[in-house]
Amino acid sequence: RTDVPKAMTGLSSLSSDRFLVDASYFAVKNITVGYSVPSGLMKKCGLESLRVFAACDSPLLFTHLKGMDPQASFSGTTSYQYTPNRTLNLGIDLTF
Repeated sequence: RTDVPKAMTGLSSLSSDRFLVDASYFAVKNITVGYSVPSGLMKKCGLESLRVFAACDSPLLFTHLKGMDPQASFSGTTSYQYTPNRTLNLGIDLTF
């Protein structure tokens, strides 16, 4: 077995696994955390409810491919797309 390609002539199309890449990965797509302040405490403050939350999309992607997105192709090749942007959302849900 060798990684040197065999020289062939006369073939117009040749299937080969020479340019396939290992695109295995592990991805965390979404993390959401929230906390609702107890209603008894909120009534003392004159509020009905208070909820604080944070959500993050695409926080973690573990792969040996540097800078490229292994999630983009199922054929074993790479399409040279960059990984998705990470987004962080913070919020407060307040009811009077």
